[in-house]
Amino acid sequence: RENVRRLHAAGVHGVYTTDSDGEFYAIELDEFKQIVRVFADEAQRLNLPTMVGVTWCNTQGMIDRLQYAAAQGILGAHVGHPFFMPMTPESYCTFWADMQQAVPDWFALIHYNTPRVHNYRRGPDYVELLDFQNLVGTKHVGSDFPEFLTLLACAPQLSHFTGEHAMTPYMMFGARGVYSWFANFNPRYMLDWYDDLANKRWEQARHRQIRMHAFRRAMAILEGPGNLHGIVGKAMTAASPFLLSANRTRRPYLSIPDDRVKQFRRMAEEEFSDLIWTG
Repeated sequence: RENVRRLHAAGVHGVYTTDSDGEFYAIELDEFKQIVRVFADEAQRLNLPTMVGVTWCNTQGMIDRLQYAAAQGILGAHVGHPFFMPMTPESYCTFWADMQQAVPDWFALIHYNTPRVHNYRRGPDYVELLDFQNLVGTKHVGSDFPEFLTLLACAPQLSHFTGEHAMTPYMMFGARGVYSWFANFNPRYMLDWYDDLANKRWEQARHRQIRMHAFRRAMAILEGPGNLHGIVGKAMTAASPFLLSANRTRRPYLSIPDDRVKQFRRMAEEEFSDLIWTG
């Protein structure tokens, strides 16, 4: 609850949880319900918009999560595909029909388009999904700029969101915003960056992108031999004074040792003072 309050006080436009950095793959349904209940309650006290990730290994597990989230007043969900094996075209259309039928008309669905699951979508692939009225956008994690332009051309009806890795170029050409992991390290930097882009201050936005790219490269200290997503995100958050630290991860994935987190913090303070949260 305290971290939700801190994010709200910092001015973020909305919050979400139980996606990749939220270790969705390790959260069984009972615990998912507990998290979402508390998350929704605190956010509603603050009038803070919310979404949750509902990706799971089968349709029923995702329906259960969608229906519970909607019942708690969550406004929408990030939907990744079941991840064990690909779906046939017929199975794929049925999957999205099931997602649509599971939620009320007001509930927004964002396709979490990540290559870590099967049935990765490219621009033309979205045409068959446009009839699903609850599908309002994509969380596009790719780095192929021509592919992103094709996505915009083929599915202009949807709102497409990116990440820090490509925020400036993608928003310059039509991305609506960013689903941010860096907001847990320094939300003010992200809000100022978004404001630069919204007001077409291209040179400032270009500079912020270059600094973020350098920061991401420096995160190799945390990534080590193969750490990803929430393992890195929780360690990075622990290196910032912004949020209450919770550098704990679910097995089989081990958390990054505290001494390496301290090493990263020292490096960030020395080399990225402009990216450090100062309150």
